[in-house]
Amino acid sequence: MKKQSIWMTIPVTTAVVLALAGCGGPDSNQPSTSGQPSITTGSEQTQSGSGNSASSDDSSASTGKDSTANSSTNESTTHSELSDVDEVVKAVRNELKNQDVSLPTTFPLAKGQYLGAAITTNTIDASHVNFYTGDKPTTLNDPSFTKSNSKTPWLASYEVKTYENPDQTELFPQTDVQNIPKDMSVDLGHGIKGMVEGAAGSQYLTWQEGRWTLQIRSVSEDQMNNPGIAKKMVEYLESHTLPAPKDKGFVNVQYASGGKSVRVAISWQDGKRIHQLKTDQVPLDALGMVVSVK
Repeated sequence: MKKQSIWMTIPVTTAVVLALAGCGGPDSNQPSTSGQPSITTGSEQTQSGSGNSASSDDSSASTGKDSTANSSTNESTTHSELSDVDEVVKAVRNELKNQDVSLPTTFPLAKGQYLGAAITTNTIDASHVNFYTGDKPTTLNDPSFTKSNSKTPWLASYEVKTYENPDQTELFPQTDVQNIPKDMSVDLGHGIKGMVEGAAGSQYLTWQEGRWTLQIRSVSEDQMNNPGIAKKMVEYLESHTLPAPKDKGFVNVQYASGGKSVRVAISWQDGKRIHQLKTDQVPLDALGMVVSVK
């Protein structure tokens, strides 16, 4: 990943709390802007949990098509069982009112698992999709995703939303990691230095790659190897490219107490649009989904 000029100027400790986001289970249709994640437990080696399967959003979605022919085609797709990832992505894309929206195209699925999807927001200015994993093919917006007793594991959410003033979303911390004190600096490889900080019972490791800020947060008493996790992420991004934000991007990795589960939120600003993926999968899998966005 090519390194670009750094845009952040204010120390991370003054703004990092504003960037912490996330909650367990299927994601809401709004970007989270504050608060601690309500996640359970895990470690960087764990292929992390699925979260709750019951969605908090309305899984039904308008086709957004005016012609009878297009509506008929979309209805047929919506009610067809989708057995392939490409079929799921195509069905979602066809259903969205904003046809210009990008989507993840690869997902971390175990052998024998199928991808499912439910569109929870569908307007010209905003789209939000929950992705699920299951042991059989499902339809787009399958009713099983929203049943209170559903056991369909949630995999990730993906949202694209247009803001009048995206700088007011507080999703992006302002940091300066250009002149890190020696006792706070850690070598992450490939010429990248990270800054280690502690605050309010948490430990943070923050670094920058181009316009992207990346941060790992864990509970101090867990003594997690944040530098080890960060080095794996840096190594991965040497051969895989995240979307190039026209403004700024933030990879926010938060481990819950005990270190056995994680919430990753990856957000990037493209003009007035903000893209955001959230998942409980391990950081490398989260990065992989965002790398595949197109």
